[in-house]
Amino acid sequence: MPRNTIHLVNIVPGDSLPIYRQIMSQIADAIAARCLRPGEKLTPYQEVAELLVISPLAVRKAYEDLVLEGLCQYDGDDGYRVAAVSAEEQRERSQRELLDSLLEKELSLQELKLARDIQCRLLPPGRVEGEGFLVAARNYPARFVAGDFYDVIRHADGSVGVVVADVAGKGIGPSLIMASVKAMMPFIAADRPVEETLIELNRRLHTELATHPASRAPAYREFVALAYARFDPRTGRARIANAGLPDPYLLRPGADPVEIEVPWPRFPLGLRPSTDYQALEVALEPGDRLLLYSDGIPEARTWVNEPLGYEAVSTLLRTAHELAASRPAEDWLDMFLESVREATQRSKGQEAVRREAAFDDDWTALMIESRP
Repeated sequence: MPRNTIHLVNIVPGDSLPIYRQIMSQIADAIAARCLRPGEKLTPYQEVAELLVISPLAVRKAYEDLVLEGLCQYDGDDGYRVAAVSAEEQRERSQRELLDSLLEKELSLQELKLARDIQCRLLPPGRVEGEGFLVAARNYPARFVAGDFYDVIRHADGSVGVVVADVAGKGIGPSLIMASVKAMMPFIAADRPVEETLIELNRRLHTELATHPASRAPAYREFVALAYARFDPRTGRARIANAGLPDPYLLRPGADPVEIEVPWPRFPLGLRPSTDYQALEVALEPGDRLLLYSDGIPEARTWVNEPLGYEAVSTLLRTAHELAASRPAEDWLDMFLESVREATQRSKGQEAVRREAAFDDDWTALMIESRP
């Protein structure tokens, strides 16, 4: 009785590789590791299929491909056996597999770069200027694609809306949800006040995210933290609603930064079927700035693997305001984010640890400035 081939095979139904490729790859690895030796007979493919509850055609296809690779031979009625493979042939096969793997990774890398380029084009420019306002923004993804995003929405009544959002998680999945939220937001916000915009967006997101397969897992639920401010340059008034992001800051020349605590509830979007969001109105005088940012900044890990923290971010923000209140908004943002980066690399009382910055989460910051 030949050694049971099913002991060497582990089928993963959701794997990107077809079942026959999984079987072929695992048997080939077993041959390379000498778990299957030359001349050893493989379990008949019908038995393997029956025990694994898969199609016999898949197992037969795997065996036939192993023959084409020179790793097995077909002996007619006697079935399939492991072929005698020389060390040179084994080395050549390993080199082919390495090249195939590198090629696949290269293609994946190109696809990720393309996805990043497309996502960058979805974001507004880092500087958007209009009558009575200026918006500056920065977005640094932790991976090729980000779950964070920002947006600038010009409304028909002359007001302008600014958005900073953070989709739970990192990578491709959150980036797709980000694109969906960005597409919905302008239509929902067009004829609704700020708080009603978040109420309706939450309702739609809860319905959409509830259908996602991952949401069926225990204790798992995707959500979107989002802050939205709508500024009317004619009146100088801005209404702000917040669904789970850090409190925005009002930066006024000659005064200390003021943290704007929007009333509760402030649950992230998509967690509950309905949430009665509230809004807060603030007056922006010419020269005043409103700062919105994602929680990736205060949650950035220091060199000792601890979060930087909101208190430290507040201190850095106040320092930047003291030193650069009169500088252009883009320069202010760059200075502030650079100080955050340096703070995550600095040991207490010691010099900065020189290493390349690594983001554990996306960083996004946006500033809207009131102008005469």
